[in-house]
Order: sequence, then C-alpha cells, then structure tokens
Amino acid sequence: MVRTVRPGPSRTRHARITALPGITVCTVHEPGPRSSGNRPNCARGQVFPFRGVLESVATTVRWSHRDPGIPMQARVFRRLLVTAAVASAAVLTLPSAAWAAGAIAFAPAVDSPSGGSFPSWGPGPAPSGMAAADLDGDGNIDIVAADFQGDGPILMKGKGDGTFAPGTRVGSVGTGFGAVAIGDLNGDGKPDIAAQSWTQIVVFLNNGDGTFKKGQTYTTIEGAQQELFVADVNGDGKADVLSLLPTGVQTWLGNGDGTLKTGPVTTIAGTPAAFILGKFHAGGKVDMAINNDVTQQVEVFFGNGDGSFTRKGASTSGLITEDIRAADFDGDGIDDIVTADSFSFSTTLLVSDGQGGFRKTNRLNLSGLGPDSIAVGDFNHDGHMDAAMSAVLNSKIVIFTGNGDGTITKTGEYDVTTQPQTPVVADFNKDGKPDIAVAGDANTVSFLKNIS
Repeated sequence: MVRTVRPGPSRTRHARITALPGITVCTVHEPGPRSSGNRPNCARGQVFPFRGVLESVATTVRWSHRDPGIPMQARVFRRLLVTAAVASAAVLTLPSAAWAAGAIAFAPAVDSPSGGSFPSWGPGPAPSGMAAADLDGDGNIDIVAADFQGDGPILMKGKGDGTFAPGTRVGSVGTGFGAVAIGDLNGDGKPDIAAQSWTQIVVFLNNGDGTFKKGQTYTTIEGAQQELFVADVNGDGKADVLSLLPTGVQTWLGNGDGTLKTGPVTTIAGTPAAFILGKFHAGGKVDMAINNDVTQQVEVFFGNGDGSFTRKGASTSGLITEDIRAADFDGDGIDDIVTADSFSFSTTLLVSDGQGGFRKTNRLNLSGLGPDSIAVGDFNHDGHMDAAMSAVLNSKIVIFTGNGDGTITKTGEYDVTTQPQTPVVADFNKDGKPDIAVAGDANTVSFLKNIS
C-alpha cells in the first residue's frame, strides 16, 4: 500500500528529495535556460519517473508543496541521486502510514546464487562491490556486483520478492574489477554502470532491457583501493564519476553522452581507504569525506561546484577504517559520518558541526565481529537514520538503530552468507520497506527482508 504526495504551487522551498530504489520519484520539469538535450527534458506538467540509484548522494532540488510535513516524511528515504534536469516540482511515492514505527527486525536470510566467483577478502581494506537499481525497467530492483576474479561485473536481476536470477556478465572486460556504481551517464533516463579495476574505469551504457553496451575505458593510477561513486558534482545536470587514487580522489566530469573527461584531483597527505559524498554544510554543493589510512582520520572536503573540493576539517576514526557512509543521524539537515573500523573492531559515528568538523564522536566496541562495510537507511520508519554493517569474522549483518540525537545503538545481528561484503539497502520485495542484500565469498547474495 502506497500513497502519492503531490506538492502544490502554494509556496516554494528547498528540500532534499530522497528515496530508496523501488520507491517512485518523479519530477515535473519546466524547460528553462538550463535545459539540455543531454538531460531528461519533460514538458511542463509531464511526469518523468526516476529509478533510484542506491548509495549515491542526495541532491537539493526545488520543490513546491502545500503540506509542510512532506519534507520531514521525505527524509525517511535518503541517498538518492537525482540526475534529471532542474525540477520545479516533484512527486514522491511514500509507504502508507500504516507502517508504524517500532523496533527493527529482519526475517532470516534467503540466499540466491550469484553465478560469479566472489573471492574471500577477510579483514582489511577491500573493494566495494555492489550497487542496486531497476536496471531492466521491470519495476524490480536488480543488483550489479563486481566480480574480482571473473570477466567483468555480474548483473543479478531481481524477481520482486527478494530473490534474484543467477548472474550474467554485464560485459567482457577482464578480471580485477572490485567496485561498481550506478547512474544515468548519458541522460537517457536509464541507469548505467561504471566499474573500476586496479588500472581502469569502464562505462556500460544501459539498453533498457537488462543488457548493456560497453562504452569508453579510462586509465587510472594503479595502487589505490577500489571505490566508485556517480554524482553531479559540478552542477551542470550531467552525472560525473569519482574514483579513488593512491593519494586522493579523481573526479571524472561527465559530458552527458556517456563519456567522461579528466577533472580535478583531490589529494590528501596519506593514503585513502574509502570516501563518500554527502552534504556536510548548508551550501547546495556536493561535499566529500575521505578516510585517511595513514592518519586514521576522516577528512571533510566542501564541494566548490566545479568538481574540485577544499579541505575543511578532520576527526579521528577507528583503526583501519574500511568503509564510511554519510547520513543525517541527528536531524539537523547536515550529514554525519558512520564508519566500519576493522582493526579496532568498532564503529564510529562522527556528528557534523556544519563547518567541516565534528562536534561529537561516538564509538561502539564490536569485539569479535570484524567490521567491514556499512550501509544506511531508516529501517523502522521512525524518521531516524539507522545503519547495517557487514561482519566478516562471523558472517553477520549487524544492525544499529539510530536514536535521532547523533547516537546509535547496536540492536541486532543476522546470519548471512560467509564473509559478507558491501551491504546494499533497497526495497527488493516491493512492500515499501528498506531491505538489505549482501554478497559473500560463497558466491551467493543474501536477502534480509525487513519485517519491522
């Protein structure tokens, strides 16, 4: 059961239009001077359905509404990249209010064979290898997974019930690919795929039916951890790609036709282990946080609006932080940082001060769990962000309930496939609730159905 909120014209404000894959987001676009043939250009009054991109940065768009409660409700669903053109209104489909807030709970894991050869990574920095979106236009959320030992990424088509068809190769590009990201790179409204290996980034353009055309290949510098995100970081309405380098993050500026050009490099005095995009101050530009493996700090960089970033502050994280994610854990409209600290067996929540620093640090001891990767979502419909972390030592997903005040509480553990890596959050069974999927070295993907 869903209900659609259609904002009216009575007043206009800026709000963050955010959603999970599987939740419908539409924009009503009034063509203006920023319109381009490279972006979706709907006529006034026409609805453009956007299929969400998981684990991308939420952007600020112009939204008209009558109900002042809508933005707060919309905050329940975070981390959607809106790659459509500048919008003057929006339609957001939300779960029914019948889904009452309560304790977080998931059903026992259901496994689907991946058809790949996912390796055993164990503790220590590892590739971030999964992303989710409706890639074939059937309304079901699919998974694309990096297959380090296989010949290119794997696509597992969702059946709409939390299970997946055995994987098929997206394209033949060789071995060594450990990171994938999803976004509309050529402006045709279909989610495309970018994949990263030790030495290259490859673009796969979506044909709309679950098949892909291999696009351009871009050479990157060997020696970095593999992590990849798609977002519009220079404000031109075209999706860009960001990838890790041995000394920082490379921005690849999108041309809007599926090709990229080399953009600015953001460097750190050390070695980056992970990075994330988010909103770390009140400006409208996309910001970034990088975890520095040498200093054991999370460094915050404000976006300059041209694909470059300026360092603003830092805070100590745990020992060997493998993964970081951004979400608003205290309800102030500014993203905070949550980390998976593998060698200190902890997770750290850094509460942003809105100036590039952090006003509070909360660390939870996770002895024996082997923190590896982390994902975020509002799992119990209470308006507060929660987190899910993969634990490689005992093959579990660990749930942290957000308290809404910048703190989290460990509230559950769920058995999943062995040595789980990179959980992704999406509505995989179309019941309006955010579920979890995670891959492991048993060449399976585990699905945790949200029964909160």
